Amino acid sequence: MAERKYAVQRPKGAKWETLSLVDDLGQGKQEFRNAVGLHGAGPVRLIQVDFVSDEALADFDWRLIELHDPRKGDRPKPTVVAGSERAKPKASAKAKAATGKAGPAPDEKVPVPVKTYVIAFLFGAVSLGLWAVFYRT
Repeated sequence: MAERKYAVQRPKGAKWETLSLVDDLGQGKQEFRNAVGLHGAGPVRLIQVDFVSDEALADFDWRLIELHDPRKGDRPKPTVVAGSERAKPKASAKAKAATGKAGPAPDEKVPVPVKTYVIAFLFGAVSLGLWAVFYRT
């Protein structure tokens, strides 16, 4: 018969390190609160572990019960130009409805990657020149 346990884990490298493994959900929640108190600077999770068979304890299914992630909500917001923040406030919904557009405002400048276009053009010209020299028909 399959066995059910509750594990409290925290990330360690690319894997999750099990801090405690208990039989009861109440005890698992208590262990989770203790782990958050000790390791609250990083993510901590409480999972339900259902072992598929008694013979191989490495073979199991799991389900997330609780997750403590202190960085949730503090992640940086993406901007149009990487590394810069907009000085102007965003257009309101009324202004968008008045113009009928959901795109950038008329006075908003959109950066054009000129260097990328020039490099791509030069690469194409050099490639065409090399092809003409080595593979003349």
